[in-house]
Amino acid sequence: MADMISMGGAVADEPKGKRFSHVYMRHSDLLPDSERLRNRLATLYSDYDVERLGEAIEREIGIQIGSYKYGLYWPNIMRSMAIQDVLDSVTLRFNTIAHSPSRDKFLSDVRRVFAEEQIRYRIDDLGGVHFAVDSEFERMRVSTIAVLGASRFRSVREQFESAFLALDKVPPDGKAGIRAAFFATEGLFRLMFPTAHQLSVAEVQKHLKPSVDKIYEGQKPAIYLAHKQLASFMDWIDGAHFYRHEPGTEEPAQPPLELAVYSISQAGGHIRWLAQLGKRAEGSSGS
Repeated sequence: MADMISMGGAVADEPKGKRFSHVYMRHSDLLPDSERLRNRLATLYSDYDVERLGEAIEREIGIQIGSYKYGLYWPNIMRSMAIQDVLDSVTLRFNTIAHSPSRDKFLSDVRRVFAEEQIRYRIDDLGGVHFAVDSEFERMRVSTIAVLGASRFRSVREQFESAFLALDKVPPDGKAGIRAAFFATEGLFRLMFPTAHQLSVAEVQKHLKPSVDKIYEGQKPAIYLAHKQLASFMDWIDGAHFYRHEPGTEEPAQPPLELAVYSISQAGGHIRWLAQLGKRAEGSSGS
């Protein structure tokens, strides 16, 4: 569970520990960069055996970086590398550190550098680098995954994580992201209400609304707010359907990225609320 909710938390089906350029296409103009990031990574790399790292870069990435045996050479080396090679070097540095405690410290240090330099990448627990939209979006991802930690939520969790893998692509696949977020929400809804056929406005009114009315019974402000949340949830369901491809219909175009991010963020909120409602319903039925 701790691994699942860490800043570099594991993601189902995510290619963990793979070099950045082996997972994502090489569109360097789309990759956020920072000279300070490069300088700080060079300093961190020098805390370990830089000769092993230099050999790995030349062998695995295939670029000649010249003199690399001493730490003082590395700021210039890092400034001369393409950004995708810089990101690959994080994974190679992780792989060339021999001991687990040192690897853990390295990951912690690099994640701190990425956060402080506001570089929109995250690092998995095997040193692989991935895109991240922004810190708030990342917090939403982590907090949603956290409430889906139980084994019975595994399929829901994997679907939700697939939405982020879709945004990892270059260019981002917002359409697949919205679909995956919808299927995750639908999976949780059907776990809560096994007789529901699908996630639709009609099924929400049939199954979820009576449950909400019961949970918040006697709390007028809460039930008024909950009804507004239900209305928002139903609007989100209708909106997501625009990007679901039905057989015999034309495949919809990609949504604007900001709408995809917004829709997936909303899915996270809906999932967390549904999960909490499910717990409250189970508690009241068991009392």
